[in-house]
Amino acid sequence: MNELALTLRGACAFLVLALALLLPAGVAHATAYRSLDLDQRLELAVDVFVGRVTAVEGERRGDEPWTVVSFSVDAWLLRDGTVNETGPFEVSLAFLGGSATGVAARQVAGFPTFTVGERALLATYGDEVESASPLVGVTQGLWRELDGVWRDEAGEAMAVDASGRPTLAAEGAPEDDWFASLLERLRELRDTQ
Repeated sequence: MNELALTLRGACAFLVLALALLLPAGVAHATAYRSLDLDQRLELAVDVFVGRVTAVEGERRGDEPWTVVSFSVDAWLLRDGTVNETGPFEVSLAFLGGSATGVAARQVAGFPTFTVGERALLATYGDEVESASPLVGVTQGLWRELDGVWRDEAGEAMAVDASGRPTLAAEGAPEDDWFASLLERLRELRDTQ
C-alpha cells in the first residue's frame, strides 16, 4: 500500500473509534422497516382476525421480558393461510419488551401497547412465530376500533373504495362496510398465489 492509502485508512479507523467512544454505553438504535400498502400486509399475513383483548401479562423468556397479549376472537378472516377458517376462540401473541419478574424492564420504541377490553383487527405472521413482533410489518398489521372506525398505528382507517375493494383512507367506514370486502380481497389474493 502507498502512504496515502495508509494515511486514509488510519484516519478512517481513528474516526470510527472516536465516534464509538463518544456514544454512551447501552445506546439503542432504531430498526427501520418499509411501509406496506394494504395488499402487501394481507399477502404477508398468516392469520387475520378481529378480537378483543382479554389479558396483557409480562413473561420472562431467557433474560428478556416479553408482553403476552391474549385475544378473544370475534371473527377469523384468515387462519393459517386459509380464508374464512374457524380456529381457536382465544389467541395469544408475544411482543418483545415490557416487564417480567427477574429481568429488567425493556421498552421497545414503536411497539404497540394494548388495553384489556379494546377491540382490534390484526394481521399477523401467526401465533407461533418467534419474532420481536408477530404483527405484519412490525405494527402495520394492527387496526384499533375507536368510535366505529378502525385505524392503524399511522392513523389510516379501514374503508372501501368506489369499486368495493378494501382500502386505507383518512375517513374510515364501519366494520359492516369493510369486513365483507376485506374477506373477499383475502380470497382473491390467496387464489392468485
